[in-house]
Amino acid sequence: MSEGSGRSVDPNEAFSLVASETRFAVLRALWDLTTGTGERSASFADLREASGVRDSGQFNYHLDQLTPQFVRKADGEYQLTAAGRRVVGAAFSGALTDMETAVDPRPVRDCPECGGPISLRYEGGQMHVECRDCGHHEADMHAPPALVAAADSDELETLLGKHLLTKIQRLNRGFCLYCSGPLEAEFHRDDDGQLHEDWSVTFSCELCGHVAYSLVTGVVLDHPAVVSLLHEAGIDLRETPLWELDPLIEATERVVGEDPLRVETTVETADAALTLRLDESLSVVEYERRERDHAVE
Repeated sequence: MSEGSGRSVDPNEAFSLVASETRFAVLRALWDLTTGTGERSASFADLREASGVRDSGQFNYHLDQLTPQFVRKADGEYQLTAAGRRVVGAAFSGALTDMETAVDPRPVRDCPECGGPISLRYEGGQMHVECRDCGHHEADMHAPPALVAAADSDELETLLGKHLLTKIQRLNRGFCLYCSGPLEAEFHRDDDGQLHEDWSVTFSCELCGHVAYSLVTGVVLDHPAVVSLLHEAGIDLRETPLWELDPLIEATERVVGEDPLRVETTVETADAALTLRLDESLSVVEYERRERDHAVE
């Protein structure tokens, strides 16, 4: 059995273990000694010196508190565990410390509802793509302040678009955005059995209870048939912010069968339309592509 594998730590206890300036200094020092240096571990003496804790007894006490949850001892030296790396990584990202980074609203396209500008803005650790005239929402997403602060102004939209796509792909593959627990995905329907007018799919984490929302089109975005359709239209899904795809993605998702449940959604380009049919588990069970007739009468 590996060291520490038989011990389960209550979340309150885990947070209290790192709620110390000295202990975080130890974690940060171990990060600096082993990340990007080619070394996997550090000695007691090197770690103590790098952390700046002069008192050997005090240092030993705090190191013991971090072991084995955040620090692992192997062959007489010390390594960060995955949990330890997450704590330091969260600090670097600014997610725990920076609520000041902000980006003023910038227009990205016209609103399909009212014709006003849909704007991208960032504040309080959240990215919003929305029309402030009519309230139409395209996307709401957490993004780490460090990502925004380090981006050039002209690349920010593309960078945040990639971040959003990564989160959608993570949801589609069944992993919670926050705790990595397993998700239960289901269609979100109203009392009349129709798809919810705002968000038609819910992803509920079975571990932490967090719920994320999506349109059906978000579920099928990385389906091979959709990727191929967009590629043939000269659209690289990896480089194009999703809100720029909205004019192509018709919000025609609808229930077309009840027993068994079937839901359709359509993705369109100038040359073709692709209709995908999903079952109750949100798996694509069939799809049909129709080429457009551009013949001049």
